[in-house]
Amino acid sequence: LGKQERCEELAQFCETTYQRTMEIMEKVGDQKVRSLFVVGEQGLNVLAKNAYHAELIDMLTDNVAVVDNPLSKGLGNEVTMEQIALWNPDFVIFDAGSIYHDVAKMASWNEIAGIVAGRYVEVPSAPHNWMGMPPSVQRFLGMIWITAVLYPDYCDYDVQEEICKYYKLFYGCELTESQYASLTEFAFCQ
Repeated sequence: LGKQERCEELAQFCETTYQRTMEIMEKVGDQKVRSLFVVGEQGLNVLAKNAYHAELIDMLTDNVAVVDNPLSKGLGNEVTMEQIALWNPDFVIFDAGSIYHDVAKMASWNEIAGIVAGRYVEVPSAPHNWMGMPPSVQRFLGMIWITAVLYPDYCDYDVQEEICKYYKLFYGCELTESQYASLTEFAFCQ
């Protein structure tokens, strides 16, 4: 396409982000956060360990959603509330459009360690889900964001600055303070 310079600029950002994330995860070592990624309006679908859409979760956390047949589609695996209670994740990541806004009021979820501790977030999803649904370059936003949320002591970068840099580089959009705040409104633990 004759866009080698532009391609190199995008590739450099991705390589730098990935390398920094891997260095952080090396420091984290065996201390990965036990997490669960919840999708769907009922809150009973999860991105199971080793599923295609769970690549970032598996890379950056101890994904507790271990099932016999991980489904590699965005709808994840359907599970029961009893199974979620048995996994009892320390951190819960909710997909946009899931039960994030109601979970604190739901008795069934008020026994889950991550909910009790207030350690749950909703994935930003503009223009697409930052954790990779659909699987794309958006996953680099997920690396920047969720790594800082889960492991702030190891992150030496400014999340907002990096996200704004991504939006400018990939979308040609200079995020304003209010746009950034709107994008990340539920992306950090309360």
